Amino acid sequence: MITLPWWASAAITFLARALNDWLGRLRAEQALRDLGAATQANDARAEAERQEAAAERAAAAAEDGPDDPRDLRKD
Repeated sequence: MITLPWWASAAITFLARALNDWLGRLRAEQALRDLGAATQANDARAEAERQEAAAERAAAAAEDGPDDPRDLRKD
């Protein structure tokens, strides 16, 4: 059986730990990017729904309102 000197074992341990930490940071960054994208998509969807509801209310109010005599368009 081959035994490594203490410094080789320490070097391998250091490199393995550094690699695992680096990969962990990459996974964490990707998770935060995904979370940010999902949050942005939800905010955009909520804003679009709010604008659509406001447009529908405006359209309903325009249908129910009196005609403007200054309107020169022909129906």
